[in-house]
Amino acid sequence: MRRWVKQVILLTIAAVVTAGFAGCGSKKIEVPQNLTGKVYTQVSMWEEKGAISSVNYSVGRKIPVNTEVKILSMSSKDIVFEETAYPGIQLTLINVEKYSQMGTAELSALYFGAKKVDLSKFTNEEQQFIKNFDGTTYKAGITKEALIVARGYPSKHATPTLKYDTWKYWRNRWVTNDIGFENNKVTTIDGEPLK
Repeated sequence: MRRWVKQVILLTIAAVVTAGFAGCGSKKIEVPQNLTGKVYTQVSMWEEKGAISSVNYSVGRKIPVNTEVKILSMSSKDIVFEETAYPGIQLTLINVEKYSQMGTAELSALYFGAKKVDLSKFTNEEQQFIKNFDGTTYKAGITKEALIVARGYPSKHATPTLKYDTWKYWRNRWVTNDIGFENNKVTTIDGEPLK
């Protein structure tokens, strides 16, 4: 009889622990209506092994601005999508809310849109910069708006507002770059003048 009681107690504890951990997962979010069907990337982003961080590392394969994608699902922690050119290959934009300082729905509005970004509003030099940007080679004279399209948004925990004249970008987990601006145009990287 005592053995039976011990087994019941152990099973009860296991059930309670399992139920407790089941609630720790991410909460599913409805994909906003304007982001269903065909959508386009609003900024360039880099994926490594299928993952893209909201910290905005520039390591791995570049997914250029205006890439057609389909959002498959959203949760409180990530956005799962695929490029329509490569169906079946899922990519995950991981929202590290501690650093992005926004929810996944707000993040999705920055990264994806129903229409392509109108690149004709940029100068020819900026259009070439956006097209050819490799995640590391910055250029003087590029506007903040063009840099966002080419590089993506800086992480909010280090750059709380885009009005600042210095933005911090992460190349990877260990390497950062401080991009300096004057009159809304790129002038420096890590305090050194750019050409």
